[in-house]
Amino acid sequence: MKWSRLGLLFPAVLLCFPVFGQDLLTLKEAIEVGLENNYGIKIRRNQEAIAANNNNKGNAGMLPTVNTNGTVSYTSNNTRQKFFSGDERSGTGAGNTNLRLGASLNWTAFDGFQMYARKERLELDQVQSKVFTKQAMQDLVSQIQTLYYGLVRINQQIDITQQSITLNEDLRNLASGKLQIGTGTNLEVLQTRNRVNTDSSTLLNLENTFRQNQIAMNRLMGRTVTIEFTVPLDIPETLLPQLQELSALAVEQNYDMRLLKLDEQIALTQIREARSALYPTVSVNLGYNYNFSRAEVGFLLSNRTFGPTGGLSFNYDLFPGRNIRRDIDNATILQENIQLTQADLKQNIEASLSEQYQNYQALVGLEAVERKSLEIAAQNTALSRQLYRSGRATNFDVREAILSETQIKDRISEVIFRKKLTEIEIKRLAGIPMEGVE
Repeated sequence: MKWSRLGLLFPAVLLCFPVFGQDLLTLKEAIEVGLENNYGIKIRRNQEAIAANNNNKGNAGMLPTVNTNGTVSYTSNNTRQKFFSGDERSGTGAGNTNLRLGASLNWTAFDGFQMYARKERLELDQVQSKVFTKQAMQDLVSQIQTLYYGLVRINQQIDITQQSITLNEDLRNLASGKLQIGTGTNLEVLQTRNRVNTDSSTLLNLENTFRQNQIAMNRLMGRTVTIEFTVPLDIPETLLPQLQELSALAVEQNYDMRLLKLDEQIALTQIREARSALYPTVSVNLGYNYNFSRAEVGFLLSNRTFGPTGGLSFNYDLFPGRNIRRDIDNATILQENIQLTQADLKQNIEASLSEQYQNYQALVGLEAVERKSLEIAAQNTALSRQLYRSGRATNFDVREAILSETQIKDRISEVIFRKKLTEIEIKRLAGIPMEGVE
């Protein structure tokens, strides 16, 4: 008997005991922390920085290169020289010193416009890297929102279960009172107690599920997984544009579409780079040299030369083995494949948007129907409790009314959650920036 009473008191203690030390986590805070800490986003930003560093005129081949060189050498030789005049000159350990210094400037003045095509490609690579970063941020925010609203959904289930426990406890107290005055039976009390225990077991499972999802959220945010927090009970509703407007947005803003358009532009620059080989290459060379030599034995004691140099070089491949035509054809085929991929992706996005939008509208209608059912169920619960007090309804009737109201509340919560997930997917397909993604 003692264990039975303790079993009845335990759920009440769980419901009445306040939760301390848990801060409310807002969606905005979860997104900000996630974008700041997520390792994937950090890697994408570093890759974006690399693309920015690569985008310069020097890397495109537009700027000249300047080189300097210098050598100093000394030799010691045993020398014997015999001239036509009959004179002889010799030296033991005769030293020879040579000094060479120079600076040169090399610049490709014309390469068939290849440098300009390469510079444009580097700029497109930088833009593409930024789009990759935005796409990664958008995907992360979508994951955070999905998991966050999943926590809200579980929190709503916990609240609904707690309301059911409260109603069944009131019914249990009412059945106990009727038993004491002789108008009720012990069976009614036991059945109501069993319902309270069943709801309490459901509550414990929900609380465990909430904690597991807390850990997953902390992991996604890139912070300590043991941090506990609470979430609100409501899922805000957002008005979506019409399907036609969403389709138009997707063509312009969907991240996969934007990346394919950039791929097409990059393919065009690759065609221009390949065609540059059809033109000659003109290079300019400028320099300044200084030479000095000194010999202890020889015709000259020392020799020094210095001064500027300059030149212009011209190069043209008369027959490159048809490699140029092959490169141009391959780049053109690549561009055509990208265009075909764009058309296929556009159809897939439009089809997915239509399916998701239809699903969203169906959920809106289902929510309206369920809310009407909830009004009727709440009236039914109140009426059955009143009739039970007057003896015109059974304990079973009241418990069924409470169960029906609880189930409808849970269905409404599920519909709202599914509607929010559909909304997130529609925004992702349409390329509508999520919160925190500019």
